Amino acid sequence: MPDREDKPSIPMPPWRVGVDTGGTFTDLVLLDGHGRVAATHKRLSTPDDPGRAVLEGIAALMDQVPGRGQLPGVVHGSTVATNAVLEGKGARAALVTTAGFEDVLYLARQDRPALYDLVPHKDPPPIPRERTVGVAERINYAGQVLQALTEAEIDRVVAQLKSLDIAAVAICLLHSYAHDAHERGLAEAIRAALPGVHLTVSSEVLPEMREYERTSTCVVNAVVGPTMSRYLGALDRVLGNGRLRIMASGGGTLPTRVVVERPVETVMSGPAGGVIGAWAMARAAGESRIIGFDMGGTSTDVSLCDHGPTRTTETKINAMPIRLPVIDIHTVGAGGGSIAWIDAGGALRVGPQSAGADPGPACYGRQGENPCITTVTDAHAVLGHLRDGRQLGDSLAVDHAAAIAAVGSIAAQLQLTIEEAAEGILRVADAAMARAIQRVSVQRGYDARAYTLVAFGGAGGLHACRLADLLGMTRVLIPVHGGLLSAYGMLAAPPRYAFSLAVLQTFMHDGEQYANPLQHPSVEHALNQLEQLADQALRDDGIAPADRTLHPALDLRFAGQSYEITVPIGHVRPPIDRFLDEHHRLYGYAPTGRAIEVVAARIEALGPVPTVTPGDTNLGRDTTALNKDSCEVFEHGQKQSWKRWDRDALTHGTQLPAGPAILEEYAATTVIPRCWSARVLYDGQILLEKKEPTRG
Repeated sequence: MPDREDKPSIPMPPWRVGVDTGGTFTDLVLLDGHGRVAATHKRLSTPDDPGRAVLEGIAALMDQVPGRGQLPGVVHGSTVATNAVLEGKGARAALVTTAGFEDVLYLARQDRPALYDLVPHKDPPPIPRERTVGVAERINYAGQVLQALTEAEIDRVVAQLKSLDIAAVAICLLHSYAHDAHERGLAEAIRAALPGVHLTVSSEVLPEMREYERTSTCVVNAVVGPTMSRYLGALDRVLGNGRLRIMASGGGTLPTRVVVERPVETVMSGPAGGVIGAWAMARAAGESRIIGFDMGGTSTDVSLCDHGPTRTTETKINAMPIRLPVIDIHTVGAGGGSIAWIDAGGALRVGPQSAGADPGPACYGRQGENPCITTVTDAHAVLGHLRDGRQLGDSLAVDHAAAIAAVGSIAAQLQLTIEEAAEGILRVADAAMARAIQRVSVQRGYDARAYTLVAFGGAGGLHACRLADLLGMTRVLIPVHGGLLSAYGMLAAPPRYAFSLAVLQTFMHDGEQYANPLQHPSVEHALNQLEQLADQALRDDGIAPADRTLHPALDLRFAGQSYEITVPIGHVRPPIDRFLDEHHRLYGYAPTGRAIEVVAARIEALGPVPTVTPGDTNLGRDTTALNKDSCEVFEHGQKQSWKRWDRDALTHGTQLPAGPAILEEYAATTVIPRCWSARVLYDGQILLEKKEPTRG
């Protein structure tokens, strides 16, 4: 497989901005023509109009580099699509499906997330039954037409859609992955009759089996389509056509014209940027096995990278499955802005609700004189991890008095001291985040102790060593600009497209071996089609043939199984041999002689990887003169004196004394507990290592 990092630079404007819009902050990083960080900026998000914070932030960045008249290229990770689904604020849409299957969104998979819940609650789907239109047609799994779609039926469907006052339509007919003629006929008629309506066609978005997942994916795409079209259109008009690219959930970038048609590709764009950034930093530090820990203001995202980011085709947003290739990320509602509260049984809880950007944590000073919300960030302020008056980004300063008042309300209910309540809030948050890390490691057969924890996000450094202690991990990497790493990672991501086609072909064992799927006409035809789609997408993106990389793969399973394993197609070993090895690694066995099914063919199409430089070497500076200070921190209810370091004063080779200490930088803070030491690497990253206490 070609080494993606050695590819030439992507043909974009030489100066580039990465923008990550989060629930609390909007982070921006500006790279110069050599891929070096030229400026950074962090500001509160504007949930009422996310684009306002983006444009104001870009203007603030450009003010830091006088003389730059031309706007740079922009790579943007957006939460607009995600929030539209989570908040139920998507467009008014309709679903067109085969008659008799109008209830597929309600039936779903009939699983119970809470097995012992006597009164389970299920959110209604984004498109209600009254806006679901059944179509008299039928195609079977082999693509044979059982009931033809007539012109009269098309006219009836179009007339019914006209009466619904809708902004979007999702078309998802039974088995259209095997034969899409009926969907294409309906789509053509709807486009002609309703030209202003955003249209999603399942055979274009997800030509794969599994009716519920395909329908759900298309419905999510439809309900967020109009919102994303308006949002990206407004940004494009201001920035200039062609300057804006969007971070996709799979870990690559896409032009806006593609995202407008397929906004579902962006549901995990911000966290995906964080994983790409963490992996780039880890590679630069010589690490190949990492667990990314991204703690922001609203949530925490964790992802395991074993010699590279891992991807999956299964994710959910608000219980709605999305079946598209995404970086495998597990998210929990525990961030710096997560709200502490007391449940009906008198137990302390943290999250998933968040104070967000407005009003934000009490210590931001935006809740007025009587703070009514207590957050994780307030607990850190009370304990001294965030000093009074500390600047957070360019517009906020820590207010200790407000934090004490907020945590005091929780302490009074629990009959604890304020410091005890603050420590309790952090322990509850730590437990939730530790479970998330175990979810992507231990529960999947990976020993977390063998990995390095890469901590980033505005609050990642505050909890990194605490979590490592809980999980038995002994190495933590704090990247350069860790509080802005998701924005940085977006600038390190290549153009990336992913396509798939259903195959559904069975291969029997003849007593000695399996036939090679690559020599079967249906598999060969599907791979050829995918290669043509991939080449066309990269060509339309202006990427030269020499800069294109294609990675084909097959989804395989044993006959009778419900889920597949995706195996890459290489030049050495046949796909079935690789499938058997991977099945054995994952599940501990691989039956001999059992029939194997090729369910789908896939291809990943990549453009060149952009030039990025992880950090500054700072060689030649005096490493003996360090800016150090002391600060008061509460630990186990006692006031202690800790060292405080200014990260900007630390240079290559600096070895800090063992903690406890606080490490401050522009967009983040790192807590270094006892028994942890810190060393500055050549590029400015900081490696924290656990040292066992001396026994005496």
